[in-house]
Amino acid sequence: MKINFVELKFSIKLATDKKYPDLLAYVSIKFIDEENRYFSCNGFTIRTSKFDQSPYIVPPSKKFGAGFFKFNLIEKSLWNKISKEILEQYEYESIPVCNE
Repeated sequence: MKINFVELKFSIKLATDKKYPDLLAYVSIKFIDEENRYFSCNGFTIRTSKFDQSPYIVPPSKKFGAGFFKFNLIEKSLWNKISKEILEQYEYESIPVCNE
């Protein structure tokens, strides 16, 4: 089977939970094919690095035994491109709205 994805849409919800101060936002990714069919991956988060305070993306993970098991395996160069786009959209969406 061959499916050609032509678009990725990101849904970013800014976090308001004070319990996790490093949590900045929740992210969902919708993969859309050439026939406008889609599937979504939820559970990504944007967090603040404790070293340099820069934002970074954390893929979804599920607690599994003593460690964590990642159930989204993404090829590294594709993940780098997706991460860059998510962070750019996050920066845009985190700009405060001014009503004058």
